[in-house]
Amino acid sequence: MEQEQQFSILAAARNLLLPLVAAAILAGCGGGSSAVTPHMPVVITPGRVLSTATLKGSPGFVNAAGFTVYVFDADLASPGHSVCDNICAQNWPPVAASANNLPSPWSVITRADGSAQLAYAGRPLYQFAFDAHPGDTNGDGVNAFGGLWHIARPQAAASSSATIR
Repeated sequence: MEQEQQFSILAAARNLLLPLVAAAILAGCGGGSSAVTPHMPVVITPGRVLSTATLKGSPGFVNAAGFTVYVFDADLASPGHSVCDNICAQNWPPVAASANNLPSPWSVITRADGSAQLAYAGRPLYQFAFDAHPGDTNGDGVNAFGGLWHIARPQAAASSSATIR
């Protein structure tokens, strides 16, 4: 009987303590940075295309996984260049691109770190780390890092797909 009671106490302690320890360990993994780890890789598998989806009632660009793509108004001050670096780029990961054979109005810009970023009509394209599901538009209208962010939308007469890497 005493052995059964010890086993029950140990089992109860294990059932109570293990979830608490696991929760404490997971909570400690959050880090002390204001940046967010993107929900998906920034570099997309070769051969995937950027396409359009109806976002907030109008066509907007999405990546191969269906996540919304954005433009940054602060980039307008330096056409063909991205001003979103460091913590900004951790929260708004640039859409990586191959360096060749993109039809107009698609292009590739070279970022300050030397990486290639896809641009549409000269505007660098980004994802948003806080979009958790395909079709989320949490970054639209956000004023952060010195400017407003908007859903990237196709021009009326432009092609709506581009190969990205």
